[in-house]
Amino acid sequence: MLGTASSESIALTTLTLARLMAREAKVAVVDLAAASPTIAAVSTDPGAPGLAELMQGQATFSEIITRDRLSRVNLVSAGRPGFDRTQLQSPRLALAIDALLGVYDHVLLDAGTASDLPADLLTAHARAVVVPDASMADDARRLMREQLAAVGFSEVTMLTKPCEPSDAVEPGPRVVAA
Repeated sequence: MLGTASSESIALTTLTLARLMAREAKVAVVDLAAASPTIAAVSTDPGAPGLAELMQGQATFSEIITRDRLSRVNLVSAGRPGFDRTQLQSPRLALAIDALLGVYDHVLLDAGTASDLPADLLTAHARAVVVPDASMADDARRLMREQLAAVGFSEVTMLTKPCEPSDAVEPGPRVVAA
């Protein structure tokens, strides 16, 4: 998931799609943008280490994977606040994504605007879903779709608008403790 919309819109759209997919599949969301508090806010452990700490050998896979409080989606952050974004340039990051692909049916990457991420990380095994700014012209949408296809995305889907915030919770059993 990448786009020209606000980081919040991209993260919300990624999370909404993941929750829908998780109803019938094992899904993980990887927050590579780290520009929106949305993913951390729904995590069972918002302070958990992320990919940057994994790249530095300061965390294990089991430590970086948390759960969404409202669904069966698993979450992986880019790193703790203030992490060094150059860690996301590491070739080891592609290995970590490949490992996740071996465990989950679907791995959604919240890439934000993808301005500082390696293109091969995003295009390997990938389809692009673009969350455009609402004011983006049709010609710009078409050009962006063509450019993404040219750099290796197997399929590009351009949404007409970002998802709207929702208070809907996935149906299922609820537990109350007193």
